[in-house]
Amino acid sequence: MTRPFLRAGARLLAYPLAALLVAACSSNPDPELVPDQPVRIAAPAAPIKFGDCPEALRRANAQADLLVDRLPSPRALVPAPLPGKSMPEAVRTAKYNAVKITVVVDTLGHADMRTFSVVRTTHPWLASSVKSAVAKWKFEPAQLAGCKVPRIFEWGATSGRAPRA
Repeated sequence: MTRPFLRAGARLLAYPLAALLVAACSSNPDPELVPDQPVRIAAPAAPIKFGDCPEALRRANAQADLLVDRLPSPRALVPAPLPGKSMPEAVRTAKYNAVKITVVVDTLGHADMRTFSVVRTTHPWLASSVKSAVAKWKFEPAQLAGCKVPRIFEWGATSGRAPRA
């Protein structure tokens, strides 16, 4: 006979405890408000006048991924970035190969190898082969408002089908 009374007593205690828990969790005091502070918004950059090379260079040096009129491009891929003659057997027989690099091309059309970066590669030979080739390539520099400016050049190559993740 004591069991039903214990269960009833436990229920009587559970309801007020649940109500207290819900009330405690639902209380949301007003968050502290941050006083208004003036915010400075930079004015949009005005277009660069055609031939204003000092301004074009200033903006290109300040922002490496600046939108330009013409991106840098290699005049010719000589030497070849991935020569087949010296390719290791592991690369040749792989079902999937990929390499992607970035490098800044200066205003004279040379790759600045201090900025050379391998974004992705499936084999170290691919990256070293591309690096040695890019160092010898000649480029058409990027242009902004008719002026040659330094800009990031991205290049990549894949073969085969990427494995599903």
